[in-house]
Amino acid sequence: MANLKNRKRQIKVEPFDEQTDSLENKKNLNEYDQSHPTQLTLFELFLPQEKGLSNTIELYDFIPKYHWGKVERIGGEFLRSLEREFECRGQKYKVKIRPASIDDKDGKERYYYPSKREELVEDALRKFVAEGQGVFLDDAAGVTFSLYQLQEELKRNGHSYSKQEIKDALLICARTNITITNESGDTVLVSNIFETLGLQTRESWQGTGEKSRAFVRFNALVTKSIKSRTFRQINYEKVMSYRNVIARQLHKRMSHHYIQASVAKPYHILLSTLIRDFGLTQYARLRDNLRDVEIALNEMQEKDILLSYKIEKVLENSKRSKLLDAKFTLIPNPTFAGEVIRANKKQSEIKNVLMQNE
Repeated sequence: MANLKNRKRQIKVEPFDEQTDSLENKKNLNEYDQSHPTQLTLFELFLPQEKGLSNTIELYDFIPKYHWGKVERIGGEFLRSLEREFECRGQKYKVKIRPASIDDKDGKERYYYPSKREELVEDALRKFVAEGQGVFLDDAAGVTFSLYQLQEELKRNGHSYSKQEIKDALLICARTNITITNESGDTVLVSNIFETLGLQTRESWQGTGEKSRAFVRFNALVTKSIKSRTFRQINYEKVMSYRNVIARQLHKRMSHHYIQASVAKPYHILLSTLIRDFGLTQYARLRDNLRDVEIALNEMQEKDILLSYKIEKVLENSKRSKLLDAKFTLIPNPTFAGEVIRANKKQSEIKNVLMQNE
């Protein structure tokens, strides 16, 4: 194993340059300093029982950076920035999401928020890293792939997109800027979802994508998590299979934070927390949000993540009994609890490897 003494090196966070088109970046893949540090090796999952797994990323995966549902464009083209609040491990944050602009088929420039498609594309790319395709490019975590390979991976998991749709998703990730501030108002991060997106030539970008190689450098928080080993094992194939957005987000959250999962130790969460931290639209009637969460919980039961759940409603003290909030008590399925135990064991193995290389 490589020496790990330099693993605490400061990660450079580069703000988005609106004047730079990442596809026309003059620096091609071979011009980056490429490395494969021990931390990246520990991120990888090669054992037979790890085939359907990937990893969640500390803080980054819990930023409500996606938009769910319909959008209202200004003049049919522009979108306002989204501003949201969220919490991670008891720390309060604010995030501002500046939408990406891309040229549509009609030649008009339009703005887009990252949404379900972009989340799935990034999760698939991170799965490639877990399978050994990852590389550090100028000390930032990245991955090389082909458009065809990415399309097939998404299709295998029930998400069929055309190559043009995948290209658009990559562009949206590369051009969506997120700014995170903490409770004190200090800036934690200014970066795009993908710091860099590139192909070796513009001609290959315009081709079929079956043989052309693309590369992505992930957000700086992904690099930081890999270097500091704050990632955790997750059932990637199960997460990719969800029909419901809330179920997918809740599964990720539980896999990362609910490390004591067992029938004897249920998971508790409020409806208001789900709305805030998942970036959900709060309806005029909170009961409609409750209905959406129940649909998600039922799907999680179908997929053997939850054994059962209970809902405790918080009602206004009035005759109308207006719903103010709801507390969910989630009983994990033993199958999910077993996955958490294996993830805990993986964390211990990583810690042991690092101690041996100190």
